[in-house]
Amino acid sequence: MRGALHEYPNATADDLRAAIGRFHGVAPEQVVVGAGSSTLMHAIVAAFTEPGGEVIALDPSFTVYREIASIHARVPVIVPLRKQDYLLDLDRRAAALTTKTQLVFLTRPNNPTSTLIPLADFETAAQLAARKGALVVSDEAYIEFADRSDVSAVPLVRGTPQQPNVMVSRTFSKAFGLANLRLGYAIGTRETARGLALANAKWPTGAVAQKAGIAAMEDREHLARSLKIVREGRASLAAFFNGMGLPVAPDPQGNYIMVDVGPLGMDAAVFADKVFETGRVLIRGDFDLRHVRVSIGTGEENARLMDAVRRVAGRVG
Repeated sequence: MRGALHEYPNATADDLRAAIGRFHGVAPEQVVVGAGSSTLMHAIVAAFTEPGGEVIALDPSFTVYREIASIHARVPVIVPLRKQDYLLDLDRRAAALTTKTQLVFLTRPNNPTSTLIPLADFETAAQLAARKGALVVSDEAYIEFADRSDVSAVPLVRGTPQQPNVMVSRTFSKAFGLANLRLGYAIGTRETARGLALANAKWPTGAVAQKAGIAAMEDREHLARSLKIVREGRASLAAFFNGMGLPVAPDPQGNYIMVDVGPLGMDAAVFADKVFETGRVLIRGDFDLRHVRVSIGTGEENARLMDAVRRVAGRVG
């Protein structure tokens, strides 16, 4: 890397794409690298939709999808998740599809609920969208944290036959801990990857980020250790909140959980503020009146959170 910082990086991130290909068992030509997966979503909208086209997203879910759709003069269409389990309602999703539908974003695991749309349901959703000529993106920013390893949609574009209207987006910001380097990627068929690359930035990421991404993917031991810590912490916090009578969205699979604080008689924003004032722990209470999103921390951080929650709920001693 000596002397390289004044030079432009490899524009197509060839070495990193090769490493990602080895990691997922796909050809490097199926991989497109970008400055974080959220930046790639702008390129996905630009490449596969037209002004006035409809972009479907879920609710509650990652709000950036609808923001990107609006920025690009596309029409965001919001489909509610099932209330009982916060999973995809295939009937509602099917009813939302129209001749104007061009793109569907499905977050797996979902943010902020931490629930994971089963791969079979995702595949059905993609097949329904294919009838309208729409691309379906499995946004898998948090999928490494899932309890099972066979939940990714990558096999749908890796196997034979491939599902041509499926694309998978991933990031190095979460499980790999490289958020500040802004590094993400998308996997599709060779054809869709070629189309996305045309809409991508000319130099989508730098040499330092590319080298760091390769090193992170090769350090399987560190990744496994990080995932173990998160999964154990997730189980512990879910049991804690459920035991407090504050229901956790079922079967969380991300590095966070969604908690219903309604039983305490205070709204989510107030609860989050009180937790911060009490224990100097930040949680999100800005997306719903009665639900907060709690990220999984180290054992010490989780213990500090639990102590703060007990105090806020008036259940100390």
